[in-house]
Amino acid sequence: MANSTPNSTPKTSTDPTTNGKATRIRVKNLPSTQKLKGIMTRYLLKSKLHSVLPWKKTAWVAAGFPVELCYALNIFPYHPENSACISGARKVSQTLIETAETMGFSRDLCSYFKTNVGAVETKIKGSLGGIDKPTFLASTNTICDTHVKWFQIQARKYGVPYFGFDIPSAVDGVNDERLEEYVDYVVDQFHDFFAFVEKHTGQTLKESRFFEVLEKSDRLCELWQEIYEYRKLTPTPVAFQDTLGAIFPLVLLPGLDEGIRYYEDLLRDTKARVAEHRGAMPLGQEKYRILFEGIPMWYRIKYFHQLANYGGVVTYEPYTFSFGPRKKLGLSFKESLREMARMMMMIPYNYSLDRRIEYFENVIDEYSIDGVILHANMSCRPSATNMIDLKRAIQNDKKIPVLMLDCDMNDPRAFASGPMQTRLEGFVELLANNQKKSQI
Repeated sequence: MANSTPNSTPKTSTDPTTNGKATRIRVKNLPSTQKLKGIMTRYLLKSKLHSVLPWKKTAWVAAGFPVELCYALNIFPYHPENSACISGARKVSQTLIETAETMGFSRDLCSYFKTNVGAVETKIKGSLGGIDKPTFLASTNTICDTHVKWFQIQARKYGVPYFGFDIPSAVDGVNDERLEEYVDYVVDQFHDFFAFVEKHTGQTLKESRFFEVLEKSDRLCELWQEIYEYRKLTPTPVAFQDTLGAIFPLVLLPGLDEGIRYYEDLLRDTKARVAEHRGAMPLGQEKYRILFEGIPMWYRIKYFHQLANYGGVVTYEPYTFSFGPRKKLGLSFKESLREMARMMMMIPYNYSLDRRIEYFENVIDEYSIDGVILHANMSCRPSATNMIDLKRAIQNDKKIPVLMLDCDMNDPRAFASGPMQTRLEGFVELLANNQKKSQI
């Protein structure tokens, strides 16, 4: 998950499309992106404060968990995946991962999980990905099936309770009647969760507070989606160098004014660029519009700056967009819980292969995508499953190049600089050739 303001200084590389001439192109961050560091610093300070004040209640939550419920219940959320991202971006994740492996955890396990295990074991500070003991832990089995065992292990280590949501998969062939049964099943778990929180914290849910948080969360998502509408323009005013960090409020601040103000600033900057006919790339340098699928390699963010040196700009990422679904407002409390249950089941990373292909191909058309990069992430089975089939479908149906990267989101040992550079250059050659064919 996003966790740090990206470094916008790219490296010089050789562009095979310019006869070997070295190029150096700087992707321009939106001016407001610099505010993210302050937002994250304040969050980390609040995290530390909540950990030392005995009357404050906290929870570890994970991707797929509705963080709005924490704020509605006056529970401060910690996010170990986000903390692991910080470790990756700060170049300490490998040490933490290896610490976990010396404790007996396999090389094949999720690198976020092992980063977190190492961070807890070494008591590393929050600015490097450390995380404090929570009042309780809560997760779902959606998006990531590792969450359940991960949180069970850490709950036992800390001696605190754990609550796990069991979210059914709405696969192809599930009819409306069965889907409503699934919704009933999840809503029952919401009430179990409320009872669990009251038992262990004394906090009870007030419907007025729930609706207030939900309304602000929807406003945050509305702003996010409006920013994405502008990304459809050529040249795109917003690149991945902005959005990979900017999802932080969606992950940890939904329902708070601070995130809304930040997105309003980002949207204002975006509109200013559009009005001035400027893009994220320098004038005339946007050659290839790229879709990037998967969690980025946090220890190697400069990879996307290297892509920019060839004129490539990432204009859409299912990963960052997926954290901003709109909420249905004006419903009763009962119906609002049912909508939240549906949303938890219908996350894009839960899509069947056929629906996933349809989703990608629609986005390719909407955002005028020239090529796709798929991260076959060793640590993330749900996002990497069926990726080879997705690649083939896109190549066959859309006739555009698709590059698959076999590496890892947080473990630098899975990234080989030389081969990755060679594959990037080959991908750019395919983009250039494909573009020439389309112009004939």
